[in-house]
Amino acid sequence: MAQLDGRVAIVTGAVQGIGLGVALSIARAGANIVVADMAQDGLAPAVAEIEATGVQALGVRTDVTQAPSIDRLVHETLDRFGTIDVLVNNAGVVVIKSVADQSEADWDRVLDTNLKGTFLCSQRVIQEMQKHRRGAIVNLSSIAAFHFTTPHIPYAASKAGVSALTRDLAYEVAPLGIRVNAIAPGPIQTPMMDNALTDEQKDAYARTVPVGRLGQPQDIGSAAVFLASDAASFITGVTLPVTGGTDLRVSPP
Repeated sequence: MAQLDGRVAIVTGAVQGIGLGVALSIARAGANIVVADMAQDGLAPAVAEIEATGVQALGVRTDVTQAPSIDRLVHETLDRFGTIDVLVNNAGVVVIKSVADQSEADWDRVLDTNLKGTFLCSQRVIQEMQKHRRGAIVNLSSIAAFHFTTPHIPYAASKAGVSALTRDLAYEVAPLGIRVNAIAPGPIQTPMMDNALTDEQKDAYARTVPVGRLGQPQDIGSAAVFLASDAASFITGVTLPVTGGTDLRVSPP
């Protein structure tokens, strides 16, 4: 098992869904966790669940679209733990509408959160990581960056941007001892999916996945632990599909 004993990881958008699954997986690998999320009410429950694994956790209300908010996140992390070893840029939003119905405000909200937020968080955390010439950044892209999944053009564009950002940033900061990779999830069962689909619809969806099931947040968490750990010390600049094989098909069944 890849291990992260004693390291400090910031996970954005970590109060539920994929973000919480990633945070719990990294915690079980031994890292202390900073939960960064806009949902103030969700911070304390997420911190409690993470600390139940035996590590320390800190919740910081964070708006990843605003540089001062990220600066505060970095300051509070360093004040509590003294270092930042891992950053997982998970915070994201999606608006599912046809292109004709997508507003300029929809576009701005999605791109600001998913792409600008990834850039701003990475930029500020790298300033700390380079002092120690060590660090790992894991970004959340999507198979929507490479394949049509549902009508959400701003989301797909933002995630394609995340993969491109990952590649170019990895090249730039590799000499500083910092690795940057991304994960492109496929269909993952989260509260968002549970609210959007009935059990029958989820079962039908699962039957379209080659491995025969929907993904779970811990599937993404396991990939994040690997990419953040020394087991992946010679890997940088990649976007790793974690999809159960759904990205292998060029047309619906």
